[in-house]
Amino acid sequence: MNPFLKKLLYPAVLLRHAYDNHLRRTNPERLFSLYHKRTTGMALDIDHPETLDDKIAYLAFRTDTTEWSRLADKIRVREYVEECGYGAYLPKLYGVWEHADQIDFEKLPDAFVIKANHASATNILVPDKTSADLDKVRRQLDEWLGYDYGYQTCQPHYSRIKPMILAEEYLGLGRSINDYKLFCINGTARFVQVMSGRVANSHQFNVSLFDLDWTPHPEYCSSRHPVDNSVQKPESFSEMVAIAQRLSSSFPFVRVDFYEIGGKPVFGEMTFTPGYSSINNDFNVYIGKELRI
Repeated sequence: MNPFLKKLLYPAVLLRHAYDNHLRRTNPERLFSLYHKRTTGMALDIDHPETLDDKIAYLAFRTDTTEWSRLADKIRVREYVEECGYGAYLPKLYGVWEHADQIDFEKLPDAFVIKANHASATNILVPDKTSADLDKVRRQLDEWLGYDYGYQTCQPHYSRIKPMILAEEYLGLGRSINDYKLFCINGTARFVQVMSGRVANSHQFNVSLFDLDWTPHPEYCSSRHPVDNSVQKPESFSEMVAIAQRLSSSFPFVRVDFYEIGGKPVFGEMTFTPGYSSINNDFNVYIGKELRI
């Protein structure tokens, strides 16, 4: 942006930040709607929900989301996956801590992932512990622990998660692995979104969308990310679908994420309020018609 124009617009930017902060304290539902309009250009109708995003917002702000908080927690969701009989599909857990200074890195393997449990994009990949700046890792983790992700993003169910640190097995093996995200509507998996070539802790990735027959649907993908329809169907796709449908059976909507390692699915996370930058409004309308709330 032209420096003169940037300086000219600066007061307006400050005013908008002040307004956003006011809504963040007093009316997060309204700010959530504003974020949606700024990103997609489409207004939410939470009073008369019809689209997928309308209905997700309705569920998020006008229903009991206590269970969302448990399952959005990257630590406690493991309990739920085990309760459903799928503990064998969880990545290995190396430790859980309340504060970064409690971590004994000597007891961790040479490669691991360490993350905060209560937010998005708070992962540190450590493929080689001997070359990592572990003091820097601690500082970053402490910074994340002080971040109220739910408050900042207007997703209140995240604010009820006690911030913790966990370390899990490193799955990347020196490469980016595909992230398979199954959209489950009233307990039925309908589409799988694949994110490939992702840059760690970022929203830079290639995207593709397939139905359960692995037919690509580029018409439902947003133009904000490169579309890659060449992604091959994972060997364990039928297992992913079965697990996702069991885990989602009690909820009108949830996205269940997996990786595949050695032909076996590995559970990632459950997301009740997914971002809307990688799918377009046609998908939003189409799936919204199926979602019963």
